[in-house]
Amino acid sequence: MLRIEIQSPDLEKEVNALIGVGLYPDSHTLIIDALEKLVNNKKKSRLDASIQLYQAGEVTLGRASELAGMHRYEFESVLEARGILKIVEVDSVEQLEEGVSRIKSLHKENCRSEE
Repeated sequence: MLRIEIQSPDLEKEVNALIGVGLYPDSHTLIIDALEKLVNNKKKSRLDASIQLYQAGEVTLGRASELAGMHRYEFESVLEARGILKIVEVDSVEQLEEGVSRIKSLHKENCRSEE
């Protein structure tokens, strides 16, 4: 069981006030709620920071997903949901054109196989 001793008289008054007005039945429930919100907020902050670093080109997609504490594909889904384009690096225009050509060929093959 979690035990916390409040060392701040002002914080203790606020905790007691929240319990007194009926927002929480007891200090344990209040502390659990506060900790859950802190952890969730921390996760969101890590995700936001990871996205910012990725967009600035300071980290790769794989590293950004690690910093966010997510699987790469999950991170890619978040980027897509936020309308953030995935950065694809290539060594030359020729390499890019070759990649685009391969993708188009695969797409055509998939469309034919679905018919």
